[in-house]
Amino acid sequence: MGNKIGKAPAFQFYAGDFLSDINVTTMTMAQRGIYITLLAYEWIEGSLPSDMLKLRILCGNHTDFDADWSIVRDCFFEKDGRLYNRRLESERTNMIEYRERMSANGRKGAKSRWQGHSKAIAEPSIIEVEEEVEVKVKKNNDNQVFKKEFEKDFWSIYPRRDNKKRAQDKFISLRKKGTSIETIVNGLESYKKYWKQHGTSAEYIPMASTWLNQERFNDELLSDTKTVDRLSVKKDIEKEYMCPSCEHEIKTKEEDFTGSKALCKSCKEDFYLSKVSAMIEIRAKKAELAKPKSPRTAESGLPGKTQASTSSDESTQSLGSLLENLGVH
Repeated sequence: MGNKIGKAPAFQFYAGDFLSDINVTTMTMAQRGIYITLLAYEWIEGSLPSDMLKLRILCGNHTDFDADWSIVRDCFFEKDGRLYNRRLESERTNMIEYRERMSANGRKGAKSRWQGHSKAIAEPSIIEVEEEVEVKVKKNNDNQVFKKEFEKDFWSIYPRRDNKKRAQDKFISLRKKGTSIETIVNGLESYKKYWKQHGTSAEYIPMASTWLNQERFNDELLSDTKTVDRLSVKKDIEKEYMCPSCEHEIKTKEEDFTGSKALCKSCKEDFYLSKVSAMIEIRAKKAELAKPKSPRTAESGLPGKTQASTSSDESTQSLGSLLENLGVH
């Protein structure tokens, strides 16, 4: 089981990094809920079980858990039968290191205060001083080397050019932790091929600092992942259209299917609508035609006369004949 963080009840949550994550952008709201819930359990317990039944229970026996987990699964990796999120474990390491630094600084401060009040604490030896100076010099030299690597090997080829200082700081931090320059650059080259292949514009490419924070250089080849498949389907899907007059159907991938493009190829009198809209219009027309009509006379086509009005007409005709016979005009 992974390391628990001890007394730390919370972890850093970077909203911008979360929302720009290519896996998160393709998730439904339910899948994002599962993802965040499992991150919380991992932070508390140190890792997650790989057993599907246990994960479903942790997520409240969510109805569609199996289907949703097939998407969320890409955000975790398995090690020794347990599941981990790479970014969360990175934040855990950062917090542990921060707490250790704070503890060390506290001890140094206490030592400094005691030195002012007691002669029992010996002054550092020349060897200790030399070793401390040597460490500082090496640290400064490493920083200069890492800065040159950042400029030459990373920043010069990254597609976005904003937030450079933050990206440089994260790059140096990764190099100090032992991440090789080859790992970072090779990962970036893979992403550049993916972005080019899928026509990703600059505004949809994450900032370099975000890309480094998420350690995207460790991602699998994107051309083989479910994520890319989901994104590709969105671009290549065919839409169905129908003419509401002649019911002719057509499929097209065109995004802007309007104007002359939408003129029916069959009757050439009406325009295609989305199939659903066309079917609604057709049903409405059929319902209108199916309404019962008022009775009409055979000769005039006007609404039929009632029996009372017919009798009145016959009476009028009889009275006319009588007056004519009497010589009244």
